[in-house]
Amino acid sequence: MTSFNKLEKNLEALSRKIATASSAAKAGELADVTDLPATTEFLCQEISTLPLLERSKLSPKLLGLIEELDNLTITINLSLDSVRTEIKETTSHNRAARAYTTANTPGKK
Repeated sequence: MTSFNKLEKNLEALSRKIATASSAAKAGELADVTDLPATTEFLCQEISTLPLLERSKLSPKLLGLIEELDNLTITINLSLDSVRTEIKETTSHNRAARAYTTANTPGKK
């Protein structure tokens, strides 16, 4: 079992990691978030073993983390939408360029 103080510090570290990932995503940069689910699950399991009074002290931090994770999800999805749009535009441009080139190549119809 992890101590209250250790869990509190781990929650703060997780919050910083989420903030860093969110800033990176907003800037169009990559951030490794692959460990967020496992870290979050571990912290939740450990917090559930704390006495009720200590758990309730961490409640505001947990609610804040949920909001931060939701915001990160939104930011990542917006970035993905932007990339999808760019890919579609590039693909359409490339198709048009190929069609134009093919139509204007002598001997090809």
